[in-house]
Amino acid sequence: MGWRIFIFIGILIGLQSLVYFTFVNYWKTTRLYKPAHRWWILAPFLLFNLSFLTVSLVWGRKFSPPDWFKIAGLYPFYIWMAATFFISLWLLIGKIIKLPFQIPVWIAKIFRPLREKINSVKEKKAVKTVDLSRRKFVRFATMGISTYAFAGATYGMLKHDSYEIDYKQITIENLPPELRGTTITLLSDIHAGQYMNEKEMREYADVINSLESDIVCIPGDFVNFESRDVHMLTSAFRDVKAKHGIYGSLGNHDFFQDADYVAKALSNESPIQLLRNEHRVLKINGKELYMMGIDDTQSSGARMDEVLKYYGAMDEYLKNNEAAFNTAPKVLLCHKPYGFDTLATKEIDLVLSGHTHGGQVVPIKFGTFNLSFAATVSKYIEGIYKIGKSNMYVSRGIGSVGLPIRINCPPEITKITLV
Repeated sequence: MGWRIFIFIGILIGLQSLVYFTFVNYWKTTRLYKPAHRWWILAPFLLFNLSFLTVSLVWGRKFSPPDWFKIAGLYPFYIWMAATFFISLWLLIGKIIKLPFQIPVWIAKIFRPLREKINSVKEKKAVKTVDLSRRKFVRFATMGISTYAFAGATYGMLKHDSYEIDYKQITIENLPPELRGTTITLLSDIHAGQYMNEKEMREYADVINSLESDIVCIPGDFVNFESRDVHMLTSAFRDVKAKHGIYGSLGNHDFFQDADYVAKALSNESPIQLLRNEHRVLKINGKELYMMGIDDTQSSGARMDEVLKYYGAMDEYLKNNEAAFNTAPKVLLCHKPYGFDTLATKEIDLVLSGHTHGGQVVPIKFGTFNLSFAATVSKYIEGIYKIGKSNMYVSRGIGSVGLPIRINCPPEITKITLV
């Protein structure tokens, strides 16, 4: 298990600790509190974490635990972690909101006369009444937030693998008649590993074959953390077929350990043709279609100046193939969607991306409004986007990161028809 897993676990445990100490401090203010109660409060924190440690240490990453253990041990853990994460964020937001009001009090307390005056004011009955009202409000708000958190986490856990098949038509300007009706099956962010085992991937492979598209595209994140997990994917996707080929590009998770290892396994053990800053020229009904792919890297993040470095190969390619490139339709596999504004200046006809998972956990969503972490990083979150002649489709992906929970954001496999 890589060091990133331990950092991830450390962050989650830290957030749970915030919830634990906040609840203990609140419980101390009630008449029911006894010192021994803190151990009863600690019990569920220990119980739900032990299930995760057990599966990590006993079964390890090579073996998938039986379904009964997932349901009885892992699912409650995932729900608990997701809910406590949400509650901890609510607590952090509350503390941030209170901070500007607390700073003057902290400064005032430095001076003894003011501190004594503040303490005397706190003892007044009127203030106590307000404090009791506030305490009652906080109690009900906490109960409401906690109920929402656990209900949402439970729903997201149960629905995290309930995928949708979306059918989309994308208009390509000046598309030759011979290429109209060409179909592409798009899936991204498989994240083979702890939350996506070989059995699940075989089911997705069967869905891909059932769609019978001309082309299959996978724009990155074949594995989650461990490079060796790619072998589960290559075994599951060994019999995937498409008339004009299966193409992929590497995502940021594929670089977490050894991108070359992942690339070699995909090329040698599966029908996936990996495009690493390179292209293929497809002949469909006598007409050419350019299929291109660009590597992502672990260090790129969301910074535009970093992302654009990896489009340098695109500029070099255009320089050497400008005449042919200007006349043939172009499809680009690019894991992150952040550089679409720049790619549109190259008049790429269709960019296929993923990475965002559509937000994965979206507490509020209506129309194009998407309240999620992904929305704070990119304006391109999911679905179809268009700038000038260029189109981009951002897939919600089929895997999960962090925890196997999806809310208002089901996994998707997309069948695109070029028109």
